[in-house]
Amino acid sequence: MSDQIIQETTSKHAEPLSKKELNALFWRYQLQYLYCCNLENWHGNCYAYDMIPLYKKYYDAEGQKQGMLRVIDFINTEQTTASVLWGILVGMEEQKALGADVGDDMIRTVKSSLMGPLAGIGDSLIQATVLPLLTTIAISLTGTGPYSPLGVIAFIVATPILLWVYARFLFNKGYELGKDAITMLMGSAIEKIKVAVQLFGIVIIGALSASYVKLTTPLSFAASADADPVVVQEVIDGVFPNILSLLLVVGCWYLVSKKGVSVTKMIFGLMAAVLVLGLAGIL
Repeated sequence: MSDQIIQETTSKHAEPLSKKELNALFWRYQLQYLYCCNLENWHGNCYAYDMIPLYKKYYDAEGQKQGMLRVIDFINTEQTTASVLWGILVGMEEQKALGADVGDDMIRTVKSSLMGPLAGIGDSLIQATVLPLLTTIAISLTGTGPYSPLGVIAFIVATPILLWVYARFLFNKGYELGKDAITMLMGSAIEKIKVAVQLFGIVIIGALSASYVKLTTPLSFAASADADPVVVQEVIDGVFPNILSLLLVVGCWYLVSKKGVSVTKMIFGLMAAVLVLGLAGIL
């Protein structure tokens, strides 16, 4: 459905989000984020679920449906640091509902492009630094015996306070960025930004694919019984290193985006292919 048709589903509520509504959206994201996580689009359902109050404010039933489809795409990131992304999306969705020139693809592109960098920052800062540090402090406060409940209490109290203060700051900045960016960047400027973000997303996905997708073959053959075997993988690497991994990524992308194969079917298909080809000695 085109943006014009979606705009026609806008309800009579044409005012910006109130402070109370923004607070509700922030806490809905923080407290109800993983209500409907799944293996096909991971946190995508969570974003669609958490955005429901905004869609109900601005759209009728069809508009709400189209809005949820905009943000339900696959995303896997660190929730707390991604509060900045949540704020950006709320700001963009608000401006779109108020009539700004915000295309569906722009919202989708921003969401998919930022999930990787935010996951890297969030996992390093929150999962690998802040939480282990708080755990260490809590253990030291607990002691070695007789044990004190102070450590447990300190961890339970300090962890949500620190994370939510951090998340709220990011959400506010993200919301202002999402709202002001649409006001400042209209017309051809928004198209340039969209292309830049898309290219950035492609670079991130390419880097992740090159780092984590490894497909090799142990196949080898010899011209005669006393000849040195030729290792197929070494020949391939001499011509085009990692081409098997590249072909796997491109093939999966083609099946999902062009042939409509679901991610769930792709996962089970890859599992079956690896099992069969592994037993056959090809992989």
